[in-house]
Amino acid sequence: MSLNKIALCILTASLCCFSHAQDHGQDQDRDNAGPVPQAYTSIRMDSTLMVLNSMTVEDYLAIELPPLEELFENARNMSNVINYYREDVQFYKGEVLTQKMRPLEWIRGLGSLTYGNTSMVGLLQNEISYPVWNQSTSKQQSLYYNVGFTVNIPISDFITIPSKIKQAKAKQRVAEYRMETEMDNIKQDIIDYYCEVIGWMKELQTASEKLVIARTQYEFAEANFVINKATSEELYRCKSYESSAIHDFENVKKELNKALLKLEIISCTKIITK
Repeated sequence: MSLNKIALCILTASLCCFSHAQDHGQDQDRDNAGPVPQAYTSIRMDSTLMVLNSMTVEDYLAIELPPLEELFENARNMSNVINYYREDVQFYKGEVLTQKMRPLEWIRGLGSLTYGNTSMVGLLQNEISYPVWNQSTSKQQSLYYNVGFTVNIPISDFITIPSKIKQAKAKQRVAEYRMETEMDNIKQDIIDYYCEVIGWMKELQTASEKLVIARTQYEFAEANFVINKATSEELYRCKSYESSAIHDFENVKKELNKALLKLEIISCTKIITK
């Protein structure tokens, strides 16, 4: 094998090692950051709506909301928006590592290896100008090798690498700020819907009690109307009161369902169970 081929093989191996080191560094950085969680997909709206339609007032009041910290953590780990920004952060971390390892491209390894018998061929010329070939060969096999490296530092890269590393770190920080800003917005929404659920649960209990009273009054007025102890105006008034109580109860139930569904989706946490 010629020296040029050996040098080409060593150069190719060096580039492969450098590329493997970059990939390994990026993989290690991703491993340190932890696995990226999959998006929350356990909420199936059709089955959830069926559960809501079959729930009684007691079922609603029996719902126990998880702690806010648990809702925050689930949203951070499984929200699609947060995962999107998390991918940006990982990308710019890889850019920082790439810029830091750029000086390795300036180093080139060289080497050669020779093994076998050594032969020397000479050409002699006698007095009458007849060429005489002379060849000598060693009897023992020998091993010769040559190893070294060269360093080629481009001035432009040497000057600009520190600024490129700073730019990559700045982009990484911007991506982290965006992720945290979006997480703060999600936390605010979770708090809003959390408070709405608590408030509408109290309203549902009050509306349920009013509905029970309205239905009792209407049944009593209807029974008195049959035996001529109540007028039609009294019966109509009790019926209107019952209809208003039913309307208020259904509105409160609708708002509570909306708040529960929004809280489930934005926090990526299953809350509605029966």
